[in-house]
Amino acid sequence: MEKVKLALNYALMLEMMKAKGYNNPTIAALLSEGKEELLESIGEGIPSWKAMVDYYRLNKDKCHQALHEGYEFSFLTKGALKSLLTIKFAMKEGEDFVDTGEFLDAVKMTANNLYVLKEMIAKNWTIILQEENIGEDLHLLKIELTHKPNFNIK
Repeated sequence: MEKVKLALNYALMLEMMKAKGYNNPTIAALLSEGKEELLESIGEGIPSWKAMVDYYRLNKDKCHQALHEGYEFSFLTKGALKSLLTIKFAMKEGEDFVDTGEFLDAVKMTANNLYVLKEMIAKNWTIILQEENIGEDLHLLKIELTHKPNFNIK
């Protein structure tokens, strides 16, 4: 069965809640109850949780499927990809990966985290395994745009 696709803002909000230790039933309950004040305390700079609450109420089945079976980002910007690495995998730029401007390089990830990332990353990004087992269960990756833009305008 194909994974549910979520817009990056909703997916990152779910990941923020999970990172704060909330389990799937609690996340569903908080969104169902619309406790925006509590959600905003989770939010780390997210401007409004009202959009997430509204989205949940209009798309309960999709949200429950995403929580229980996983999801795929419909599209990811480089900034959102970096946020995902930070929120979901507790990675730090400059330590666990390097932003070269064109792609993310020297991405260090365990096999399990690599599997999770592959399952959710948007199709506009390609993960390239550079080195396997550079340390104990640690892989070195490069993450680049699948189709690089061509700015040769004539």
